[in-house]
Amino acid sequence: MQTDETGRTVEFGEFPELETKRLILRRMTLADAEFYLKHFSDPDIVELTAFDALGNIERATQELLEFCIKPFEENRGIRWGIVLKGEAELAGTIGYHQWVRTGGYHARVGYDLAAVHRRRGVMTEALEAVLRYGFETMRLNKVEACTDPRNVASIRLLEKLGFHRDGVLRESTYFHGRFIDEAVFSLLAREWRNGQP
Repeated sequence: MQTDETGRTVEFGEFPELETKRLILRRMTLADAEFYLKHFSDPDIVELTAFDALGNIERATQELLEFCIKPFEENRGIRWGIVLKGEAELAGTIGYHQWVRTGGYHARVGYDLAAVHRRRGVMTEALEAVLRYGFETMRLNKVEACTDPRNVASIRLLEKLGFHRDGVLRESTYFHGRFIDEAVFSLLAREWRNGQP
């Protein structure tokens, strides 16, 4: 891992696998394409991410490369696959994109979880680990998150972990014949540190 004069991460080293009490956050590979196809064809995930269902394994493979594998290889971001210990299949994904390494020292976090694993604290546990990595290892000053204002569960998660609502990007996305707002949240490093036990 390379850092700049402030000690902040500017380049990743080896892929960092993260472990929590119940979870392993691991590197995603092309072997995850079947999961990716099924996961990102779920109607709830399609609706709340405003990305069309994938439709076939070729497109799933292409998007897996574009959004989960290449960002790390090209030092633009990082995406983990979420695995519950003792289970083989991924439960979801989480990671950083739009990483600003100089000047702003911030990144945007995104996450998704299969319906069967929701309301069990899985994403809370995963996001806590990813925030710790972002603030302690990447030394981000700010983590941003954007979510559909209708996604009550996502908003509750962000607020629970100390994110502040910055505002709404009105009609920022056009999807399936209508414009969609995005609710914008952020968490600063000092706020995260103050909220740690």
